[in-house]
Amino acid sequence: MIRKNTIKKYVTKFYAFLAVFFWASAFVSTKIVLQAGQLSAMDLGTLRYFFAGVLLIPLAILFKIRLPDSRDLSKFAISGILGYTAYMFFFNTASTMISPSTASVINAICPGLTAVFAYFLFSEKISWKGILGLLISFVGILFLSLWNGSFSLNIGILYMFVAAICLSMYNISQRSFVQRYNAMETMTYCLLAGSFFLLFCHGKSLLLIPSLSQQMWGHLLYLAIFPSIFSYYCWAKAMQSCQKTTEVTNFMFVTPMIASLLSFLMIKEFPTWGTYFGGSLILLGMILFQIEKTKK
Repeated sequence: MIRKNTIKKYVTKFYAFLAVFFWASAFVSTKIVLQAGQLSAMDLGTLRYFFAGVLLIPLAILFKIRLPDSRDLSKFAISGILGYTAYMFFFNTASTMISPSTASVINAICPGLTAVFAYFLFSEKISWKGILGLLISFVGILFLSLWNGSFSLNIGILYMFVAAICLSMYNISQRSFVQRYNAMETMTYCLLAGSFFLLFCHGKSLLLIPSLSQQMWGHLLYLAIFPSIFSYYCWAKAMQSCQKTTEVTNFMFVTPMIASLLSFLMIKEFPTWGTYFGGSLILLGMILFQIEKTKK
């Protein structure tokens, strides 16, 4: 029994690491696509999830997933809008204004934001040390915003913060599914819902497909397969097999390091001193928050 639990714990960590690794790579790949100038933030989000949806349908058939209960359709729609439609708009827009390193450290505040929403929605308690951790992280975000010396908010950081809020609300929405749907089913219906709303809002992006360069095709397919389908599947698997949520969410703190390394290797972009200082405060606050949460 002990050996079985140990293996299960390592499998959970493996799934969680795969998810955050490919999510980290999305920060860099998205930056490359948007810098090329062929696609806008909404074009990229729409095409990314259009291709993900097209690729996911035969996989869903292969996995023989069950049809969702009609009572859950609205929940899948809300979850899809939060985790895919809205998140992708704010994330891609932020990527045109800030570096992958900066975006990834702001995204690391998601576990704390998720806990705040859980406090208001499910009355889950947050200790004073947890609150202190959240405050330290928010100071880090403020530090990033004002690093250039101006007393005006960096709009890219604001967009990324809203994206983190959307992802946190998506995490909360997953509670409605984990007991009744498996990882493949949850990921499929949320992604398809999010893709539908992206197409509804910006379907004209499909007209750009014939003019895409080979480089754009490569990045779009990569983003559709790995950070979209594979990562969300691994994340759902990790969440379903873990004993404590913190076993999985703690891996989000690795994302900034992976994103910074990939950013340097792929586009020779290195974090600024502002990212180092502000990012350190964000991660310090979140680590303090998670340590306190793990004790409970």
